[in-house]
Amino acid sequence: MKGLKTGKVTELFVQKAKSRAVFIIFFTVILDIAGIGIIFPIMPDLLEYSGLGNVSSTAIWGGILYASYAFMQFLFSPVIGNLSDSVGRRPVILISLILMILDYLLLGFASSIWIFLIGRMIGGIAGGTVPTAMAFLADISSPNERTKNFGLIGAAFGLGFIFGPAIGGVLGEINFRAPFFAAAGFALINLTFAFFFLPESLDKGSRRSFLINGLNPFNSLVLTSSFRETRIILGCFFLIKLSSWVYPAIWSFWGKEVFGWSSGMIGFSLACYGVGIAMVQGLIIRLPVVARLGATRVILISILLGSFALICFGFTRVWWIVFLIIPFSALSELLTPTLDGFMSNRVSKKKQGLLQGLLASITGLTSIFGPLIMTAIFGLTTSSQSGFYLPGAAFIFAAFLLLLALVPLLNSMKKLQNSASIL
Repeated sequence: MKGLKTGKVTELFVQKAKSRAVFIIFFTVILDIAGIGIIFPIMPDLLEYSGLGNVSSTAIWGGILYASYAFMQFLFSPVIGNLSDSVGRRPVILISLILMILDYLLLGFASSIWIFLIGRMIGGIAGGTVPTAMAFLADISSPNERTKNFGLIGAAFGLGFIFGPAIGGVLGEINFRAPFFAAAGFALINLTFAFFFLPESLDKGSRRSFLINGLNPFNSLVLTSSFRETRIILGCFFLIKLSSWVYPAIWSFWGKEVFGWSSGMIGFSLACYGVGIAMVQGLIIRLPVVARLGATRVILISILLGSFALICFGFTRVWWIVFLIIPFSALSELLTPTLDGFMSNRVSKKKQGLLQGLLASITGLTSIFGPLIMTAIFGLTTSSQSGFYLPGAAFIFAAFLLLLALVPLLNSMKKLQNSASIL
């Protein structure tokens, strides 16, 4: 009897420790994303202030800044994934946060587009926080808990995009440099919180040796060649992530061009979208009805809703209709955590960091091309010289990418249902 009670106390203690760790990771990602989102509303004004021309041309430069960030993230994400499997999650998160602070301070004092470019590249190197956080959650979660806990990352994104753009929009009305210093402050709070309260999730027995070939970002992508269905599902993941870049790449420029929104209104609209994401990935994904639907049905519904929302954004010319469409777009955010959970459940604990590094590499690759493609489409379809005016064309293209992934993704998921491992 005494042993039974001791076992229950130990189990309760472990559960509390897990809950605390999940909360810390959740809070870390919120502050991280708030620091990123705080910059979005001021991008059009910032680039116009730098003397880069009208909205059409500044959007293209915005795409270059986003792509430079993503290029460095692509180069370093596999390294970060390997490091987190080798030395643990905690030190990787702390180093990433330090680099993030340096990035925002550099941007806050920058006086030319080239300094902004260097700052964004440093930020890309620091972009390992989220994939490492996801590996952390995979370490402490049972297979049945992973989709729900990955949903918390999405909810943290949502909350970050509530507070970040809202604060950035308000501060941007005062001075376009102020949001950068606020972002540095968020990152400093994040670093302090993680340093004192974030435990290590990966015990030494589960760690593996650092792989030198992990320094090559393309090596992790080669792993997909070992299994045809893995290649297909990751190819569809590529299309989904490429599509998702339409929002950060052109939303600010599109809002200013179509509706004449100020930085404050852009920040408010992004904050509303963040509320939707937080509700969907923090609450709705945890409802029993979502679990009963199963991964394939949830992904089907998410892609259809996401495509519908993107097409509506592409053609609307009335500002208040945007806020009617946002809930449909937010519901499509069930897609990523569901797909992440599906893949994570088919990878051993020792390779969770490798998987998240691989997914981060694919995300980084799409983030190089996504902003360039979306802003190029926006610039081409809003330029007075093109003879064709459709500022929402990039949204329509993104909807096409989502629908293109639908059938092969669902077919591959059905074939992988009983797979023991995909890596």
